[in-house]
Amino acid sequence: MQHLSIVTTGGTIDKIYFDDKSAYEIGDPQIGKILEALGVAFTFDVLPALRKDSLHLDAGDRDLLRRLIEAQPHRHVLVTHGTDTMVETAAVLGSIKDKVIVLTGALNPARFQGSDAVFNVG
Repeated sequence: MQHLSIVTTGGTIDKIYFDDKSAYEIGDPQIGKILEALGVAFTFDVLPALRKDSLHLDAGDRDLLRRLIEAQPHRHVLVTHGTDTMVETAAVLGSIKDKVIVLTGALNPARFQGSDAVFNVG
């Protein structure tokens, strides 16, 4: 793999929590910061497509993702996605030919509210 296109949809990885009652918003994509901290040996670009919890994705959002991924010049695509409806999105993206597409989700947000620090991944 020479280059990785990363399409972000929101989901837990990008959530910012404001209180213990689970009030949150979807913040900026964190995957680029995570990969830079890891010192990956490939180039990548981050394409923020959506800022939604996956429970709020609809057919129009999934069609947008499909068209965005099809338009990418690179073969390898990573999609950051909430885990609740990842299977539904995978079903829509499964028809895309000549791409290697991986969907990934997170159990925890990449950062805490009020902090721009990415979790220590090592």
